[in-house]
Amino acid sequence: MRLCKLAPVLGLTSLLTLLVLASGMSVQAAHAKDIVMLTADPIDQRGQPFPLKLAEKLFEFIEREENLQIQQQRSPWPRAMQAAENGEGVLYGVSKTKEREKIFRFSLPIQSKYMFLVTRSDAQFRFNSMVDLKGKTIGIPRGFSYGDRFDAMKDNLFKVEVDNYAPLSRIYKLLFRRMDAGLFGSVNKDPHFLENKLQTLRDENEGSSSPFADVRLTVLPKPLLIDTIHFAVRADKDDGIIDKLNVAILKARKAGLLEELRQ
Repeated sequence: MRLCKLAPVLGLTSLLTLLVLASGMSVQAAHAKDIVMLTADPIDQRGQPFPLKLAEKLFEFIEREENLQIQQQRSPWPRAMQAAENGEGVLYGVSKTKEREKIFRFSLPIQSKYMFLVTRSDAQFRFNSMVDLKGKTIGIPRGFSYGDRFDAMKDNLFKVEVDNYAPLSRIYKLLFRRMDAGLFGSVNKDPHFLENKLQTLRDENEGSSSPFADVRLTVLPKPLLIDTIHFAVRADKDDGIIDKLNVAILKARKAGLLEELRQ
């Protein structure tokens, strides 16, 4: 008889325990900070959104480690930059310049990015410093900056051909000799890694009927510059989010995730 009376009590105790645990989890979830993450919106050769798998893997790590809830907002890079300047979210993948540092607070570096010059295989030139770009036309994506020195020299020492974010557009302008070189970024310091990646992209798009079948792409061995990319938020909108992201970056670095993102 006592056992029968104890059973409902034990059941009620277990139920209360579960409710307390669930309540604790709900409180923790409720306190997760919502972050709008502004990113570029690259598209493939068919005009479809290109998955940002590596960035999303980093975002998942940050959400888990820092109790943040990230809402990714993709848009063309100039629009993402403008939204960040308006204080509408945290910008991912941005490099530092003196002008930007007047507006934004930047995180620790997420990655180093190697900016390489890519030419036609039959129109290579020697590149050791920016002086070697004198009189040339260099293709760059719209809205991007490649350091204060590059920005000061463009349209003076050399010209720029501004294009959209998609690499295929720059590749074909290069093949049609609309530019002497296109500027492409890679998180891998080996120029052959980028060369193979761009050539594969081109082969997938062209098939066997390309009028440029005998022209390959060549990545010049010395990078134009080695940049670092960061998270950034408008300085007066930083409510501690950059400090949280810095902690997450250090954890990701220790866990080997940032090295994994180089692949």
